[in-house]
Amino acid sequence: MATFLDVGLFEHFSIIFYLIFIFVLLYAVLTVSKILGENKNLNAMLAGALALILALSGPTRDLISFVTPTFFVFIFFAFFTVLIYKFMGASDTDVTEIFSTKAGTRGFILIIVGIIILSSLGKIFFTGPIASDVNETAVNASSVGTTGQSALTATLTHPKVLGLILILLIAAYAMSFLSRPSAILKG
Repeated sequence: MATFLDVGLFEHFSIIFYLIFIFVLLYAVLTVSKILGENKNLNAMLAGALALILALSGPTRDLISFVTPTFFVFIFFAFFTVLIYKFMGASDTDVTEIFSTKAGTRGFILIIVGIIILSSLGKIFFTGPIASDVNETAVNASSVGTTGQSALTATLTHPKVLGLILILLIAAYAMSFLSRPSAILKG
């Protein structure tokens, strides 16, 4: 059953999210590592070109969609580990000291990140298609089958489209209110 908050139509725009994610990640790596120097325009152009190429690649999108939730789970557990450590009485300097000077902590984090990346690469590139995935597009055909004006009306009043419009309106208002200067909100 479709609801007004159904995010199924966001799948059609997912390439934009992949493009933005890859651009931000590559730009951050290029800026921090200073491989091309301190020229931000050059970093942005290279990150944009590589992001466009990688976002159009199907296996890269599959890899990102498989790796991202795993990294968020890892970051979630790391955050709560630090939180528990701080509840036990550790100060901010203790936490910073553990993550900055202890080679074992950095090595452990790099090993976990390496395992996540290698397992994701193995899952994406070294497994064959499953028999149920072969005819998936034929099963998920659109429910609007007419043409002309009635098809446009049926599409615009479809619950998934209305839900997408509602979510985009909420996001637009949230961005509008969050980007206002604080002086306007106080007065």
